[in-house]
Amino acid sequence: MLAGPNNTDKIFIPKMKKTFRTMTPILESIAENLNYGDMPETWQVPEADRFSEQKTFYDYQRSALENAARALYSYYGQEHDWHAGEAHDANDQRKQYFASLYRNFDDPLAALILKKYESRADEAREKQNQVFRILSDFITSYGNFIPYYKLINRMCFWMATGSGKTLVMVKLIEYLHFLKRHGEIPPHHVLILAPSNHLIDQIGRTVDEFNRSNGLHVDLLPLRQAGKRAYQSRLGGSARVYYHRSDNVSDVNKEALIDYRTYENGGRWYVFLDEAHKGSKEDSKRQAYYAVMAREGFLFNFSATFTDNEDVVTTVKKYNLEEFIKNGHGKNIYLNKVEYDAFRNREKEISHDERRKIVLKSLITLACVSRRVDKLRKATGIQKLYHQPLMLTLVNSVNTKIESERNDLWAFFQTLREIAVGEIDQKIFEQSKEDLLHEWENMQPLFEEHDKQTDRADHAPLVEALEVAGLREAIFHSQERGALQIIRSSSDKELALQIKNADAPFALIRIGNTSKWRNQLLAGYEETTTLKEQSFFKDLEQSSITILMGSRSFFESWDSNRPNVINFINIGMKDAKKFVVQSIGRGVRIEPLENQRRRFSYLPGSPEKSMIQPYCSMVQLPETLFLFATNRCAIESVLEGLEGLEAMRGSAFTRLEGFEKAPIPKIGRQNMPLLIPRYREDTRQLCAVPFSMSDQTFQKLKNWLASTSDSVFAVRDGLTTSQIAALRDTAKQKGNKLKVKSEKTYASLPFLHSRLLSHFSQTAMASGGVRKLEEEDIVHFSQICVHSQHAVELQEKISMVKQGKTEDVQELAGLFSEGRITREEFDERYTGKDEDDFNDLKIKKIVGHYYLPVVPGNRKASYIQHIIKVDSEVKFLNALEGWTSDNEVPWDAWMFSKIDESLDNVYVPYFDEQGNRYRRFLPDFVFWMCKGNNYQIVFVDPKGTAHTSSYYKIDGYKRLFEQNQGHASTRKFSHGKRWKVSVKLLMFNSKTRPPREYERYWCDDPRHIFQSA
Repeated sequence: MLAGPNNTDKIFIPKMKKTFRTMTPILESIAENLNYGDMPETWQVPEADRFSEQKTFYDYQRSALENAARALYSYYGQEHDWHAGEAHDANDQRKQYFASLYRNFDDPLAALILKKYESRADEAREKQNQVFRILSDFITSYGNFIPYYKLINRMCFWMATGSGKTLVMVKLIEYLHFLKRHGEIPPHHVLILAPSNHLIDQIGRTVDEFNRSNGLHVDLLPLRQAGKRAYQSRLGGSARVYYHRSDNVSDVNKEALIDYRTYENGGRWYVFLDEAHKGSKEDSKRQAYYAVMAREGFLFNFSATFTDNEDVVTTVKKYNLEEFIKNGHGKNIYLNKVEYDAFRNREKEISHDERRKIVLKSLITLACVSRRVDKLRKATGIQKLYHQPLMLTLVNSVNTKIESERNDLWAFFQTLREIAVGEIDQKIFEQSKEDLLHEWENMQPLFEEHDKQTDRADHAPLVEALEVAGLREAIFHSQERGALQIIRSSSDKELALQIKNADAPFALIRIGNTSKWRNQLLAGYEETTTLKEQSFFKDLEQSSITILMGSRSFFESWDSNRPNVINFINIGMKDAKKFVVQSIGRGVRIEPLENQRRRFSYLPGSPEKSMIQPYCSMVQLPETLFLFATNRCAIESVLEGLEGLEAMRGSAFTRLEGFEKAPIPKIGRQNMPLLIPRYREDTRQLCAVPFSMSDQTFQKLKNWLASTSDSVFAVRDGLTTSQIAALRDTAKQKGNKLKVKSEKTYASLPFLHSRLLSHFSQTAMASGGVRKLEEEDIVHFSQICVHSQHAVELQEKISMVKQGKTEDVQELAGLFSEGRITREEFDERYTGKDEDDFNDLKIKKIVGHYYLPVVPGNRKASYIQHIIKVDSEVKFLNALEGWTSDNEVPWDAWMFSKIDESLDNVYVPYFDEQGNRYRRFLPDFVFWMCKGNNYQIVFVDPKGTAHTSSYYKIDGYKRLFEQNQGHASTRKFSHGKRWKVSVKLLMFNSKTRPPREYERYWCDDPRHIFQSA
């Protein structure tokens, strides 16, 4: 038990200073330590690769869904399996078990998951007391506190703006419906809470896209209709999903506000929060309302920015801004740290001229990016290449009494006016250009592992050639001088600025109320008589606007490809870190080519990419987000926010050094080749694997087809005559094209027939022979990371094992692998330390392994990533070491390597009959061995239990690497003039007894690995 009146000492922890820097996403580690393929089929996400006809998921989105499935299975399907009519306290036991999974991780900060909500007499704790009072009305407290395990039924998705987290949210709702239909989780309704109408509309559009392409129809209903509307399920299945503005959840019923107690429904909700976590006093109360509403269900929290400890610790998928950018999905972020640090250390306030230079440098940067985009478009002839660059100028408020903040705004508008009318100081302009070039030479991307300096020759001609008239043309749309005019919109929230002799406005002010700006900052500006009837902001993507000025309020629900410059002005210090992180997240989106949302170097090959390739040195500017700030307060805020981003980097994980490839054994004078299979699509052959469905579904399919005419299929579903014929023919092919089995049930028949057509249009995967192992095929050893608090000590241990020797271990390993020395000679000549302990890890030199040293551990070691720590893998490694030390390997040379399924590229394609799609099977280990002219590749996959997915994987192996005549019929592949290559697969498990047809693929003794196929 984790909590109770008699063991409260187990849940109390010392008060710790709240620090984001050291938090780790423990739930992500919990989830990823559960083998997804070993989960029952009814717990695996249906069609996890696909969102709609137009959209498939990126790997990180699919990983988010699979991690969510793992976490929900841990909560509802493992120790305390949910079932209808269970005991009243079953969910409380389930929460205690789930919390125990956090405690099992050897992380000193995991204890934060047990933080309690406590009532305090201290008046300064009033906010905490209010939260306590709200929770204690519904959740049992122990005296004056509520243990955190009572609220452990939650998971967070920390995903960058533009990463498609709304798609993940809607797909997750489909998955919950799937689980409810199969009786795996309680049949609670889903409630979506978002802080703005814009976000709710965006969710609605995403749901509409989902509904057009899937058998399940998601019906979005206002929360006020819960329990009040007769509801009729649609043909093919439907799911009710309620929604409401999160900021309108309150403790009263009043106009837009609703009283959470009216709708809390006994806590039986699956609550989805979309950017609905805040930190103010009122919002802390709302977090308690949400927790109350989800207390008997589950809380799903989606955001691009998490700063609260409990959100970070309960994150199930982290694909934040750093991951997003490092994988090419967003612009690089450049910060001029030299200038900022100089300002930070300066005692005096920034001068007016210095402020104006910062504004000028931001404008020069914008003009240079614009010119680069224009040149790229002209050189390539691709008119939709990249975007039209934009500057975001972000302010707190014009209504400020702080003199320095007012000076920043004056400096900004004064600089714009001077450029427009031609009164800019030429000396300051030239000095700004020179300073900018100097700064660009020393800037590096925020998330780069190593310094990456810009080549001055790339940009110097562009900057040096820029004159004031050219800057006016690029940003103000006029080379000629002219007074600035104000163009009013029908909305009092918008003002546009335009040079009098220009054809279009260049700047847009979008603020809560523009009257103060006109009266105070823009007094004396000429106003046009034309009043724009439509919003400038709504047309921003295609408009002439190059500078967008706004406050905090407008961009939480807005993002665009266009920003290349962000200028922070008088943003203040309150909530500065979150504000900066959010604003940067809104500016990093990128789309070099239409519907290609990754940086140029990450784009797949295409004719358009080939056209751009000769000019690839020019893409750096449009693929960069530049940050500027104009006063000390703003600079401090930006630095604080960026330091917060730096703290997010890998959750304070540090990459370990010292892992190196072992020497390759020699065959004669040549290195033994390391070979792996290659694959190809056989376009001549359609998918030969039968389509799986339950007998119940098969009977429904036959009845449905019999009762539906061809004309209905043609008119309602848009099927062609040949498609209709194929559909009817399929239903007659039981045993040939259809595999009937009880597990696979389809509730939606229209969805089923679309999957049938899709299934038989898939091309078969075929073997393409073998190829040499490439550098990028096994890379996980270069990505081993450890929590920073352990980094120094563990790095020293690795160095001790690596260097503690009288002879080079790699050379000795090579001699041993070649058979030139025995194991006894190896032990005798190698007198140094060949292993060391670190907490629950072993740092070892294992003869024959692809890289050294090897680090086996256990599941609790959440502070280190990409080592061998699954129990079955560690047991296998120990068994292998024991066997090779007592026996001589009967091959001339051999090596082996661990395979990391998240990073490496050594796999066997197989057809997942449950999901009716091809997937990649990455065995845990690969062995290479040769003798004479015979070469053998052996895949070994230690398994805790036999599972249906294991049999699918074996079937996939058989189709590719075995002949049709049955036992002992391994195919042979040629490599070069010498090698005859065979491929073997073994599932290593000492307890499992598989069905007879799969017995020969299971073993419990390493000697089987070295037997010929």
